[in-house]
Amino acid sequence: MRALRPPWPPSPARRAWRALRARLRPPTASDLGRGAMAYGVAASLMMGSTLVIVSGEEVFDYFGLRGGGTSGGCATSLGGYTGSADPDSIPENFLQYAQDAGEKFDIPWEYVAGLSWRETNHGRIADDASYGSLGRLPTGIVYGTANPAGAAGPLQFGIKHPDTGATGGPMGDAANTWGGEADQPASERTAKPGSNGQWFGIDGNGDGRVNVWDPADAVHSAAGFLRYWMDQGHSLEWAIGRYHGSGTGGAYQVAVSAKAAQYRGGDYTVAPANGTTSDCADTELNGTAVEQVIQYARAQMGKPYVWGGVGPNGYDCSGLLWQAYKAAGLPQQYVAGRWTTNTLFTMSAAQEVSWDQIQPGDMILTGGSGGGMPTHVSMFTGRKDGRLMVIEAYSANVPRNDQIHEHEYDAGRWPQSTFRKIVRVSHLFPDDAGSGAVEQV
Repeated sequence: MRALRPPWPPSPARRAWRALRARLRPPTASDLGRGAMAYGVAASLMMGSTLVIVSGEEVFDYFGLRGGGTSGGCATSLGGYTGSADPDSIPENFLQYAQDAGEKFDIPWEYVAGLSWRETNHGRIADDASYGSLGRLPTGIVYGTANPAGAAGPLQFGIKHPDTGATGGPMGDAANTWGGEADQPASERTAKPGSNGQWFGIDGNGDGRVNVWDPADAVHSAAGFLRYWMDQGHSLEWAIGRYHGSGTGGAYQVAVSAKAAQYRGGDYTVAPANGTTSDCADTELNGTAVEQVIQYARAQMGKPYVWGGVGPNGYDCSGLLWQAYKAAGLPQQYVAGRWTTNTLFTMSAAQEVSWDQIQPGDMILTGGSGGGMPTHVSMFTGRKDGRLMVIEAYSANVPRNDQIHEHEYDAGRWPQSTFRKIVRVSHLFPDDAGSGAVEQV
């Protein structure tokens, strides 16, 4: 990651240019309350079902079909955050995304960061929350999930749910302001930004996918949303009010603007990066194959643990990883038989590796003792703030939303039993698995 730009305000000339370019103006009576659609949910939602689109091509000067971020070609996933997060801090990766997006879309980065803070404290909210009589439901921060109004990711864009194809949920309808699929190849994003109040999702880090759960994509897309409405002649404050649906002068807009002023004054600290980022160097040999394994497993989160389960409605620990590697194209001779912890422990083609050699996709076998076989397996997905992260189908004895989950190894609701060994099968993928030949899951 390159050095972050200093937190002090831009030069007077730059501020003057931004003000002119953004056509900042005091709010008018016609702005107030326009499109107010706020729902009473725990996480604020981006509503897009009644957006009025003004035609124009100027926005393409900024959007293109990709976001053009500079953070590299590896996606970052969120989830499993269990610590307390200082609301006056910004994770270093979110800070860079906001600064890059602000420069690209010619918007003060502090407002982009203010949106990120107001929606999910820069991706640092719990994976699920209590929604009154509905019980605990996903907040939409974890890959493949949406909150009770159909919003997802660190910027809470409305999406079409990956499983049902529908928008919304029991507490409202955030519509599909992201546009298209929640995670899809960037080459398929051909609709104009703003089309029918949607298609605001862009590829913010150049990894070739437009993924609402990837912070780089989400932050750049939020900045693009603001720029789109500013290019229709609205103020920045109006665009922020439109993002939430509660209008200029509402509590949401006032809070975001106040946080932006705080950031502009340099009153914040930089926290460690938030999220688990695929290490491209680690997966260079396997290319997209290991990424496909991990994404398949992530897409099953929220489903139940089922002893002996091999999907699609539930999985046990080895069944989940067996199906993930099958879906990613591991050669048939290695997946012809159903994997168990026993077969993984004794697989002659597998490589045993040490903790200091572990790579994404490697499987950690635990449980059992002496000469007996292990009883559980989880899969390493990367490191988050220096913590080792895994995904696993853990047990039916934890809440359903935690049964198939990505989280810190041996922590929280997912304590691990005796460590046995780490095995790797990713080296068995064909040599061309990194060329894009493997079908996306």
